[in-house]
Amino acid sequence: MRCCIGIDLAKNRHSAAVVREGGERLLAGFAFRNDGEGFASLLARLSEVGATCAESAVCLEATGHYGRNLVAFLEAHGYEVFEVNPLLTANWRKAISVRKVKNDAVDAEALALWLLAGNPAARRRSESEADDMRSLARSRYSLSHIVGDSKRKAHAIVDVVFPEFHGFFSDDFGKAGSAVLSRWGSAANVAAARVDSVERAIREASGGRFGRADTERLKSLARSSVGQHSAPLVFQLRQLVAQIGFTKGQMAELDAELERMLADSPIKTVPGVGPVCGAGILGEIGDIGRFGSASKLVAFAGCDPSVFESGEYEGSRAHLSKRGSPYLRWYLWLAADRARRFDPVLRDYYLKKRSEGKCHKVAVSAVVRKLCSIIFAVLRDGKPYVCPRA
Repeated sequence: MRCCIGIDLAKNRHSAAVVREGGERLLAGFAFRNDGEGFASLLARLSEVGATCAESAVCLEATGHYGRNLVAFLEAHGYEVFEVNPLLTANWRKAISVRKVKNDAVDAEALALWLLAGNPAARRRSESEADDMRSLARSRYSLSHIVGDSKRKAHAIVDVVFPEFHGFFSDDFGKAGSAVLSRWGSAANVAAARVDSVERAIREASGGRFGRADTERLKSLARSSVGQHSAPLVFQLRQLVAQIGFTKGQMAELDAELERMLADSPIKTVPGVGPVCGAGILGEIGDIGRFGSASKLVAFAGCDPSVFESGEYEGSRAHLSKRGSPYLRWYLWLAADRARRFDPVLRDYYLKKRSEGKCHKVAVSAVVRKLCSIIFAVLRDGKPYVCPRA
């Protein structure tokens, strides 16, 4: 490789720099638009300075979707593309110059020099399929938080208009509960409604699990309720219940698509990992070949302990670094908390940490690191997980 190309990404306009072996600057601060015409102009400039695909490689920061089309374009023209963690390049820029300068041209040249230095932290871009899976999994993550936020707001309204409603159904916002709240909303409306209408609504919504006796009990709660009727609050409650139902439907569609994308991936055999967690983990990791060891995967998830030492001082409490992907950390935590209840090996490890005086969160964090080792081995070898005690 004779030429290293660094590209600083942005939404509408990118900046490129090219350095040759030995540090000679061939191209600095070349700005081009994030469209087909801009990509063609970049290709022409690279050809002018001799940075052909056969003798060059490209480095850019892992900064989301802004460079996805550019990467596909460069790869289609034979260029090898690497990505690097922005946290590392930020320190790299400070190390190569004492001047306090930061602009697109400087950032692009720093990326080129980063690649020229043969830095092992630069890794090939993930496949587009992993990008797609990551996008869908993150969308599902956002939808789940929308549902949670809507439920919290709806609960606050029910506390005012019908506080006794809490606990009548196993889920206030399940099918039966939503049927009551979306149609009547407040205790006053339920108390005034005909018993036949209420019974029909909850019977149909619950598939026949609730009948006349349950309806009479609900009506009795409504008549004796201390809740205050408020038309604006009932209106808001109905909107929130509708939003919860609609978003849940979208989540169900996403779950089916994510399960289809997982196909026969061995990650589904990892304890605690279902279709949603599996797709989220695979999407965030991408190509497992980017990680040389399980410890590097742990660090990428931000689940490695931070270190505070200086001279004679050594920190006594090591918190998680949380420097990696927060989404990956979230999925690993969910999987670990589930796995420590059902997998005998991870359960014993969790109980061992608890017996050492660790709190629940610290013990689960330890299980997360164990789980990373399992995931790394399963994806590296392409073989399903087999419990050692099975």
